[in-house]
Amino acid sequence: MSNDEAILLQELRRGNQEAFLAVYHQHYPSLYHYILRFIAVPQLAEDALQEVFVKIWEVRERIDPAQSFRGYLYRIARNHVFKLMKKIAADEALRTQVMQELHRQTDDADTRLLWKEYERLLHTAIALLPPQRQKVFRLCREESKSYEEVAATLGISKNTVKEHMVLALKSIQSFFYEHADGALVLLFWTEVLINQKKS
Repeated sequence: MSNDEAILLQELRRGNQEAFLAVYHQHYPSLYHYILRFIAVPQLAEDALQEVFVKIWEVRERIDPAQSFRGYLYRIARNHVFKLMKKIAADEALRTQVMQELHRQTDDADTRLLWKEYERLLHTAIALLPPQRQKVFRLCREESKSYEEVAATLGISKNTVKEHMVLALKSIQSFFYEHADGALVLLFWTEVLINQKKS
């Protein structure tokens, strides 16, 4: 970190609005493109970006000029994006808007490739689960069995099945966040939502 940036962050910590605007303009372009990768819709990405910087202003006193501000900023942005992805997946109107934008940006061949990549990542993520959790997940999601049916099949309690599913989804979610872009993460959340409604 340069000495100038450290001074700027010190001023931001003190509530200097000019320092805040300088930080905003410095990081706006790259952070906007980062968020747009996940959200796809420019207006939603812009709104998310503004909310991230509002958060930065609110927590300005916690900023440590000795640490990487860029890393701190992107952590806040990533957390906000993931919350927004969940909201999009759960909101039919928002989900439709994002998916339409994704379809507009890609042709049919690209869409087929997207689904192939999604399936590949999902199978990889499932294969990384512990054996019993993998069995539970496959029975629930691939064979559409109820928790009661899976419990009877595997000789475990319904609560144990539920616990396995919660942990499996967390593991797969983490895998997607690490290895996939926004469109694939959205597909994952959409499928989770659809399957939850079926359960």
